[in-house]
Amino acid sequence: MAAPLDKGKCKGRERLIQSAQALALLRPFDEITIEEIVKAAALSRPAFYYHFAGGKEELREELVRSGTISATPASDTRQAVLDGALRIFARVGVSAATLDDIAAEAGVSRSALSWHFHSKADLLQAIIEQQGFHAQLRATIDQIIREIQSGTLCDDEEILRQIAGAFYDFFTAQCDFARLSVLLVHTHPEAAHLIAKRITRGRRGLNDYIKRRQEEGNFRENIDPALFVQVLAMTFVMRAIGSGLNDLLPFAHLSREEIINQIVSLLLYGIKKSDAPMKETAQA
Repeated sequence: MAAPLDKGKCKGRERLIQSAQALALLRPFDEITIEEIVKAAALSRPAFYYHFAGGKEELREELVRSGTISATPASDTRQAVLDGALRIFARVGVSAATLDDIAAEAGVSRSALSWHFHSKADLLQAIIEQQGFHAQLRATIDQIIREIQSGTLCDDEEILRQIAGAFYDFFTAQCDFARLSVLLVHTHPEAAHLIAKRITRGRRGLNDYIKRRQEEGNFRENIDPALFVQVLAMTFVMRAIGSGLNDLLPFAHLSREEIINQIVSLLLYGIKKSDAPMKETAQA
């Protein structure tokens, strides 16, 4: 049992920590709310944030350091909530979703969700800021660009095939994020604008590759590089958004490689100059 809390002698921060420790002995820490902690400490919510400006996570770190709780469950619970929120947001939209729906989808209690996030706005911001969504795609694209620049990768068809493969794999794995991004355009334009800016930054290397091939006389100059990359990416975005429906369409039988090869052939045929051979290599 925890030692009785002496409210007359303990300072505010100590009272909050001791109250949280005592409550954590009774049930999982993620299920304890700030309201319960400040009530047990006989303090106010503003007092809580005065002592723990970083909110719940700062208090958690304090309790982890003292050995009161383990650090692992918090990370797992927080990620489960984010994953559940993404699925719900992609399914019904942010406006129609409820925190109860998200908690149920994540398999956690409502109080555990509230421990990590105050609102749907907090959840949406955390989802967009997760580095994992674009890090893998960006790393793959950056590697392709490095190989182009070093001359290791110099065949246009193979370059576009690798780029298309990166888009295919990313949007297949992140179909919920793709659907959410489209829904946000009308309901949360600021969030959609942030996503668009990140997409633009991540494609600069690809745009530069197309532009350089145009300057070398291999690609048609009247095609906008950014639009070309967008058409290539959107093929796989729409495939992700239409997940499920794709199984009912005539081309559902095509494999990953067949889809990539046919899309690349179509786009490469459209951008190559008529007098430029399809297999012509780029200068290193």
